[in-house]
Amino acid sequence: MSVNGRVPRYQQIADALRERIRAGELAPGARLDNQRQLARSFGVTLMTLRQALEVLERERLIVRRHGLGTFVAGPSIDYDILHLQRFAGDLQAQGERVETRFLACRFTLADRRAAAALGLGPRARVLVVERLRLVDGLPVSLQRSFLPAKIGDEVVRADLAATPLHHVLEFKLGLVIQRARETVSAVRLGRREARELGCRQGAPAFESERVSFSGGGAPVVFDRVFIPGDRFRITRELQYEGAIA
Repeated sequence: MSVNGRVPRYQQIADALRERIRAGELAPGARLDNQRQLARSFGVTLMTLRQALEVLERERLIVRRHGLGTFVAGPSIDYDILHLQRFAGDLQAQGERVETRFLACRFTLADRRAAAALGLGPRARVLVVERLRLVDGLPVSLQRSFLPAKIGDEVVRADLAATPLHHVLEFKLGLVIQRARETVSAVRLGRREARELGCRQGAPAFESERVSFSGGGAPVVFDRVFIPGDRFRITRELQYEGAIA
């Protein structure tokens, strides 16, 4: 608050935009007017408008994407890395409206990391299934699933645009995932990943690499998932033993 007790103009603008976001007038993923238009509509300078946007950005209510504009932020995903969960199912359990968009399905030669994760030889043939997850219409993850050709030859016969991959594995092939090993890294999005996720190339993101195993211990699927950094949080439940300093 200013020294004379009046609320600064930038704070008034931030309050007004915050109320519009919380009331649903500005939905997640909606693009705001450009800064000059917003400044003109509020009757303030660009500097004052930018101060207001900085407040909302710190509150994670908006996100600015270079070359694209300013958008209402989607829900941040709390991900418990210590529990084996299916990404879409976990979001639905949180009450989010989740959509899975099937992008592509093709056979190709495995890259080094996929081959190593699946216990295959170099340049082995694999099936790649690519899907985009959206929450309230906003893309939140791009997922590529790599399967050994022997499994892929069966999977490709299913209607993957309508049937979740884990249903095909479990109910058609009898492959039940019992455990998984996952690594999460900080990366920058490549051109194609950025385009699918509606971000600028080089934007910071998380990359999850997970290899899932059947009850018999054989690797079944290697997932590579890209999630923009502003749409993802990693959470852990911790219990301390003994005294805490």
